[in-house]
Amino acid sequence: MDKLFWNIIQENGYAIPADHTPTSLTVELFAYLGSTDAELRDQIAYETFANFLDRDYYSLEEIEIYIANLLANLEIGIGESESDSVFLRAFSVLFLAEIVYHDNKVPRLKKPIIKTILEKGLWYLEAERDARGYVNGKGWAHALAHTADLLLVLGKNLNTGSREHRRILNAISKKLIQSTNWVYLHGEDDRLSRAVLEIFRRGALSASILKKWLNTFLNPGDASWKGAWTKEDSARAFFNVRNFMRSLYLQVVTEDELPLQEELREMILESVQKLRPY
Repeated sequence: MDKLFWNIIQENGYAIPADHTPTSLTVELFAYLGSTDAELRDQIAYETFANFLDRDYYSLEEIEIYIANLLANLEIGIGESESDSVFLRAFSVLFLAEIVYHDNKVPRLKKPIIKTILEKGLWYLEAERDARGYVNGKGWAHALAHTADLLLVLGKNLNTGSREHRRILNAISKKLIQSTNWVYLHGEDDRLSRAVLEIFRRGALSASILKKWLNTFLNPGDASWKGAWTKEDSARAFFNVRNFMRSLYLQVVTEDELPLQEELREMILESVQKLRPY
């Protein structure tokens, strides 16, 4: 199938052409996940799959099969830092995020499946080593941003609660504190802070727990940020953490209504002020 075929589907409101089924078309869409052609991967595969989900073209059994395939994709090429395998992983995460986003609106997935997606998503957040955002000539990889999108919709899902929310927060702080090989330049801080904001919005965690979490950014591991500017790897992690904390503060103060909003504002501001490399 060529791009014109898919463009016609999009122009026709994602109606399924004669002699085709959503299932057969989705097989083709999944084949584009690892493509180095940004149009196939992003504009055709992602947008079409998202719209097929919105139109309820899939049975629950089909969605569960798609989830299993997407989760398996996260292991393909994992550990590679600058290879084209990142596109398959990053867009599989994005497809998973779209599935959970749709489930948040029309719940069908059982709790064990949501938990499985969460477990693999947290594993992937830590395991992914390709931090590139935009790749010249090939478009967006954006693995961290897409993973943040998955964590956001998982944080909103009613099958997650305080335990899962704490795990998401801890995984995000660990990722940023250890991000010594890359400075995130393509809005990853905003995507991560929006995921955290959704957990704040759920209101399942106490102020004391959130305060303890915020303190993890001030003392990375058993060390501190002292002298971070003089060491290239520490400087990268420090800037990633600082950018994230500033973004999170802006997210909190610009919300109209949020549980513990004033406490969060004060705690985050205090953490930002204490976050110093000297």
